[in-house]
Amino acid sequence: MRTLSVIIAAILLITPQLWAQVTAAASQNAPAPPTCPPSGYSPPFYALFGQNGGDGQTATEIASPCIGPEVRKAAEDIGMGRNALLGVKNIITVMFTADGMVADADGMATLNQAEFHLAYYVPAMRMFLNGTGASGTPMKEIRVFADEYAWNEAEEGRGATPAMNTLNDRMPLLKLTPFGALWSVIDAEGHTTVTTVNGRTVLTGTSPYDGIEVSVTLEDQHNTLTSYTEADTMSLPVEVTATVNGHVYGATFADYRDTWESEYWVVFPSQITWTLDGQPLADLTVTAFKSNPYVVFPVPDVVR
Repeated sequence: MRTLSVIIAAILLITPQLWAQVTAAASQNAPAPPTCPPSGYSPPFYALFGQNGGDGQTATEIASPCIGPEVRKAAEDIGMGRNALLGVKNIITVMFTADGMVADADGMATLNQAEFHLAYYVPAMRMFLNGTGASGTPMKEIRVFADEYAWNEAEEGRGATPAMNTLNDRMPLLKLTPFGALWSVIDAEGHTTVTTVNGRTVLTGTSPYDGIEVSVTLEDQHNTLTSYTEADTMSLPVEVTATVNGHVYGATFADYRDTWESEYWVVFPSQITWTLDGQPLADLTVTAFKSNPYVVFPVPDVVR
């Protein structure tokens, strides 16, 4: 207590003039903010970010100085951007449940409580497709890809059979969510281009990690959400195209909601459509959503 009293007394003796000198010296000694190098890519910086559910801290990547303001605002508006040291990849995994339709070999299958687990940092995706096939037969499939491997599972994490011939078809699907699409233009850093098409901002970039060119159309929408009151207008992804292997994957997003998780501010659309070369690929009505859940994608030995 005596030491604390002495310290407090010493603080009280600092005059306004002396405090001004101290703060001026501190600002002079502070490191200069990072700048974007000529390459358009910056070395990564990291800081700790709390996980949803109170499960501790995770080191997440701080926004590169090469990332433009349009990308930063979109990331903040959908919940990817957090903290004073802005991180724009703070949504690293998601899970969502959906009803609707998905293409199969015979046409469009009907989905009933299908689940999608996605990890943007791997990258990886697991799809639990439950429902009725276009031919009328029951549908119960688990399709997975992780990094450079693809396989099917009889149960989650069990009974794997290789499906490497599907890798090029599954990998682009990760881009067909708002977070996955923005992840690509974030990875492109200073190489992302910003254009205006029909009054809407379009971000186009290619992640150096997968070579998939992604365009994200942002639409300024009046903020009607209940939990986010800092901005009157939100810049939300509404359309995506991903060009890879001579094919164009497309997605549209509508009816964003912030009520999926009342304790966190993350928005996610309740209506998602996917296309492949202009043809229907999926029409999903989202019924549940979680941000930053624990999902894992160990590659089975039989697949390796």
